[in-house]
Amino acid sequence: MKDEVVMSLKNVSKVFVKRRFFKKSFPFYALENIDLDVSKGERLSIIGESGSGKTTLARIAAGLDVPTEGAVIWFGKDITKLKSREFRKLRPKVQYIHQNPYASINPSRTIFDVLADPLKRHEDNIESLEERVAELLKSVGIVPPEFFFNKYPRHLSGGGLQRLAIARALIPRPEIILADEIVSMIDMSFRAAIVKLLIDLNERMGITIIMISHDIGVARYFSHNGGRIAVMLRGRIVEIGSPESVIGDPMHPYTRALILASPVADKKLAIMKRELLPKYNIQKEVWESEIMRIPGCRYAFFCPFANDKCWTEKPRLLEVGDNSEHKVACHMAGKLPTWELESVG
Repeated sequence: MKDEVVMSLKNVSKVFVKRRFFKKSFPFYALENIDLDVSKGERLSIIGESGSGKTTLARIAAGLDVPTEGAVIWFGKDITKLKSREFRKLRPKVQYIHQNPYASINPSRTIFDVLADPLKRHEDNIESLEERVAELLKSVGIVPPEFFFNKYPRHLSGGGLQRLAIARALIPRPEIILADEIVSMIDMSFRAAIVKLLIDLNERMGITIIMISHDIGVARYFSHNGGRIAVMLRGRIVEIGSPESVIGDPMHPYTRALILASPVADKKLAIMKRELLPKYNIQKEVWESEIMRIPGCRYAFFCPFANDKCWTEKPRLLEVGDNSEHKVACHMAGKLPTWELESVG
């Protein structure tokens, strides 16, 4: 049942204490009061600029970090309260693919051993280890598999290494995969192939996939036809919905600024986006401590539409009009100008 919630973040916050020379320390909210439900078989993209909290959210959701506050729920169980033995039973169901495959894969092991060792741990009564490794390599497009058995990770390209990381993540037969910036270190020409592989795994095996990305084009491609996109800004989710609503009709000035700042090949469209960007983003330098100090919207310093309420009151993530799936955290939602790129798509 696709509407079944398999992962939830309830009021999750992650606070780090930043210290400056000869000045008082101040709390830095990497995540602040995040509420997020992920359904079975869903494709969810989480986008935002560097430092927005995307990776912190993914690591906490994957059980690799502990939240300062809040609950992380897998399949109805709060993992922050589980005993070690109970957590180990659930652990194989949620897998994490790291951003840097060069660091996450042991370079001294052959490609065969990278997959064979976890296979022996997670699967009993394997008739032929070679056939099982070959099956995994084929499933992620590393062919012919036998050719790569005695090769080392250094013999693969960045895209090939990520395919190997995906194959390794499939070994425990997970129900959820979190992919952190999985295409950021891959050549542009190979990115679509890796994203297509994730979509194929989602559709063919029913795996719930949460993908972290700063590339709006990648997020749109991954989440099209039934997925969702969540936009993060300084530890908060400011907009979430289908790609058609979030990118086709964005209701938060920050989302619009992100879209306008993304590169495109069309020269006329690129010029149009460059001219529109100042309408939704004020270019200025602001200390992070100043941004964290205000109780209102984290975008208030940079938003041309900000009013007094934006500075003093934190906006809640609310439904937009009659669309229950499209939510935005902005006091000015519905009051922004008509989206100029709506007709462009």
